[in-house]
Amino acid sequence: MAYQTPRPSDEASRAYMNWRWSSGDRYVTDSESKRRAAREKLRQVEAVCLEPGRLLDFGAGSGAFVRASIDGGWDAVGVEQSESAIERAKTYYGISLLDTLPDDRFDAITMWDVVEHLRDPVAVLRLLHDRLGKNGVLFMETGNYENWRRVLEGDRWGLYLLDHHFYFTPHSLEAATARAGFSAFSLLDIDHSAPSLRRTLTRPRWGMRAWRAYRNAQRAWPGHGDINVMVAVAKA
Repeated sequence: MAYQTPRPSDEASRAYMNWRWSSGDRYVTDSESKRRAAREKLRQVEAVCLEPGRLLDFGAGSGAFVRASIDGGWDAVGVEQSESAIERAKTYYGISLLDTLPDDRFDAITMWDVVEHLRDPVAVLRLLHDRLGKNGVLFMETGNYENWRRVLEGDRWGLYLLDHHFYFTPHSLEAATARAGFSAFSLLDIDHSAPSLRRTLTRPRWGMRAWRAYRNAQRAWPGHGDINVMVAVAKA
């Protein structure tokens, strides 16, 4: 596991997230793109949880996934700390997000690009473990530190961001969830690196370097060296 040091302060993290969710960045403002991504994430959840139930989206951002879940028949709520994101959720998706963790029990809890933002991931995962009902499932999406794109891009890796405190590998993410009480950890086979590899190989300056990075990562980390963003599942 890699980590950022020195860390941004609590105030800097909060200011960064509020700036992010109030900005005109396409990542924030392209509502249709976010709706499509949210529907794809819901399909991943429903491939594991065959029947809609109670769902908590922890770190809900602007609420696109909560909206998609409600539209898909789930009894879904979202928790978010950024005031700007909470306001976006009302404006863009017509939903009200919570700013504190409810005491209820859930059939599924999702964390899309969240665990890397946490200052104490294991402590938060323990809280979420206590909110899952019997046979409840946790879904986590985060970058994979052991992948060829990170090796190739170095300091320009797209997942190096101000408020990303930790960078997990499959092994370290499994260890963190196990310490929090989860079991049956696995990765979903949903990251499609082959198209991105083909695109990178067509760049004259990057082609051979990309192929070497990909080949070496596959040799060093068989089974996940080609996964840039991983989606993991763990059970209560």
